[in-house]
Amino acid sequence: MTIPRIIPRAEHPISRGYIDPDALRVLYRLHRSGYKAFLVGGSVRDLMTGRTPKDFDIGTDARPQEVRRLFRNSRVIGRRFRLVHVFFEGGKNVEVSTFRRTPDPVAAGPGQEGDEDLLIRSDNTFGTPEEDAVRRDFTINGLFYDIATYSVLDYVGGVEDLEKRLVRTIGDPLIRFREDPVRMLRACEFAARLKFRMGPDLVAAIAELKGEIRKSAPPRVTEEFLDPLRRGWGHDTYRLWSETGLLGVLVPELDAAVASHDAPFSTLFWKMLHDLDARKAAGGAHHDAALLSVLFLPLVFAAIRARGSGGARVDPSQILLVLENVVNPLALRMSLPNLMTHLVKQTLYTLGPLTSTRPDHPAARRLVARSWFAPSLALLSLYSKASGRYLAAATAWQEVLERAGRPDDAAPSPMPAAPAPFPEALVPPPALARAHAGAAILPMPGEARPAGRKRRRRGGRRHAPGGAAAS
Repeated sequence: MTIPRIIPRAEHPISRGYIDPDALRVLYRLHRSGYKAFLVGGSVRDLMTGRTPKDFDIGTDARPQEVRRLFRNSRVIGRRFRLVHVFFEGGKNVEVSTFRRTPDPVAAGPGQEGDEDLLIRSDNTFGTPEEDAVRRDFTINGLFYDIATYSVLDYVGGVEDLEKRLVRTIGDPLIRFREDPVRMLRACEFAARLKFRMGPDLVAAIAELKGEIRKSAPPRVTEEFLDPLRRGWGHDTYRLWSETGLLGVLVPELDAAVASHDAPFSTLFWKMLHDLDARKAAGGAHHDAALLSVLFLPLVFAAIRARGSGGARVDPSQILLVLENVVNPLALRMSLPNLMTHLVKQTLYTLGPLTSTRPDHPAARRLVARSWFAPSLALLSLYSKASGRYLAAATAWQEVLERAGRPDDAAPSPMPAAPAPFPEALVPPPALARAHAGAAILPMPGEARPAGRKRRRRGGRRHAPGGAAAS
């Protein structure tokens, strides 16, 4: 049995005043009921480094059903990892998990290499606090705060690594990454977020095992992809994912489009991520459809550029086909819900009308009513700042959004009927280039109609009653 390093209250910066009051209630009830109750994981790491935790997770020796009996406002969730959510007002919940140990490896199946398959598929083997600390991913996440003594318990050397500003796995990184390949993504995210360095053995393990990431459940990988963008450290995280080759394994199309400085859309993409992080730091937040659209945008631009010939304008009616060909395969690999896939395509498609429609045009009222208007405007704002184009359009539409006061949960509507040119980054259509040069917003597509072309009436030809033409 390993004796933990105990950091008493006088020697660490964690105060109960920094802990969420509802999390404190859970800790105290568990403690008073005779159970061990620790604050665990990222919340201890963040409090030790002077950061505000996103959430406060609790570890205990109480089994899930015992925790459930203590808290009527709770429920047991999960199959691979059973834990308890204790609910409070405002939609907040406190996560309570029972101490676990690393499960025994299972025998490898037919066609698998090696005697054992290290990939963890079930994690419900309960254990001691020491076993729980050792089974965690990184040393900086293996610290416990004991509500009984107000001290920090360190079984894995996490305090020392915090002082060294080092991201290090608990145990051999080759084994830990085979157990859960998503840990490779998380290692880069922690290094980017905390401005820590990764040890050479960890970097070498990622280089060797990066292909293992394909074994992870796509929805879980997609959450890891979105989390840095949602929380404000997307730029540095995606840089590390690209440098370590993880981005190239998961989304090779995106990595090929943005990894190299010579890539056509590299500068644009990294500027947009940098601006996205700056907006989050200032208190802003964006819909997931806007975040995913930022990832898809370089691929859409590349597809549009490939369809153009010698800088010729791409037919706006082909934009929908481009979006289908670009977005659908990636959305399938990422296991995006159908509604989210639809919103992403709508968000990207609406970028064209926003750059080519006057906000005072009658069609603008229909655009503002769409559920994807706000995500598309966010995408336009990011794109215009990164490229220096359509700044006037972004400003004008932002004023429209602020005046409209439209609810964000509007029901999805059909695709806009009138196609608009897509603002291709490097080969802009001539009309859009003239508008940008004059800092003006183009009229609605179709407003100036070719001479001699008759306007179709809605509803078809009218007939007199009885089918006879009126005399």
